[in-house]
Amino acid sequence: MLKRLRRPTTLVLTTLIPASLALAACGEGEGELKGSDAFSLSGEVGEAPAVDWKGTLAPEKASSTVLVEGDGAEISDGDELLMDFALVNGYTHKVDYSTFDADALAATVTVGATEPETALDVLTAAVRDAIEPGQKLGTRIAVTVGSDVLLGDYLGNEAVAGMAVSMDIGNEDGLLFVADLRSFVGPTGTEQKPAAGTPGIVEKDGVPTKLDFAGIPGDSGKLKVTSLVVGDGPVVTKGQQIMVNYLGQTRTGKAPFDESYASTPFTAVVGGPSASVVKGWSRGLVGLPVGSRVILEIPPSLGYGKEAQKDDQGKVTIPANSTLYFVIDILDAADVEAAAEPEPSESASESTSESTSESTSPSETASE
Repeated sequence: MLKRLRRPTTLVLTTLIPASLALAACGEGEGELKGSDAFSLSGEVGEAPAVDWKGTLAPEKASSTVLVEGDGAEISDGDELLMDFALVNGYTHKVDYSTFDADALAATVTVGATEPETALDVLTAAVRDAIEPGQKLGTRIAVTVGSDVLLGDYLGNEAVAGMAVSMDIGNEDGLLFVADLRSFVGPTGTEQKPAAGTPGIVEKDGVPTKLDFAGIPGDSGKLKVTSLVVGDGPVVTKGQQIMVNYLGQTRTGKAPFDESYASTPFTAVVGGPSASVVKGWSRGLVGLPVGSRVILEIPPSLGYGKEAQKDDQGKVTIPANSTLYFVIDILDAADVEAAAEPEPSESASESTSESTSESTSPSETASE
């Protein structure tokens, strides 16, 4: 039997022997309580839960309870959801992660999915498995699970191991998740009739696949923002991080040069000195409410300018001086966590460097 590696916080899971051995169960520890016997919960859906601990949470197989039954739309297998959740460590009683914080974006989860795509997908797998078709948006779920059960098969993955270390999760901690099923991934708000001259959106199974420029006048040479859905969420402010789905295309392009709808939502900072997108995104999206779907027409001066963009094989995907068109769904927005003050440097030397990117992602060229 292996000694539990709960503490110290310097635990490096990537140096352990293979996960199948390193996370072997040691049995219930002295003084540990099972499931909801270890805590009580309070708080409203949409707000961070308050946890009153009665003891240490035992690491066991996943167990879930519906705390609040929602009254929103019914959920089906395969639906992609936006979910707010708090992860509380049942050993330390500390909140290890919370999307209820102002500087955190919601998580996405696909109902019925079996293969995780990101480290966060691995972390939230027990919550995903507790979501059942027929439940409704607005539901709040509590899930308890041992870290050995949840993460054991994936600790050979550097990203998962690093995440566990950064959250101070030991190899046999009891974990508590409280999750709110917030909305479907997509625009939420009031539909608007598109302005004349707006490209059409070609969809497959309700998902944008390309833009249709048939009968649409030439490029205007200006930044144009056309709202197709006016969102019902908070307004995006300068310097925030946003989560979006998007598709980008040029008028002459036979297919999109980039899109996120078929993979995972894209995150970026818009506006301000830390902006990580082309200026057209920052100027076009700041001030719009979360839940909006818009089409942006971005002139070259606010896009990639005279620089042609190429893919990994060196093929030009966006010619120089191209006007860029995007359909964008604003899914969430959050404040950017303040960076820690840098330590004073003992060296008086400084260096600067410039780099250029050949990626066509809107995150790769810069700023506002």
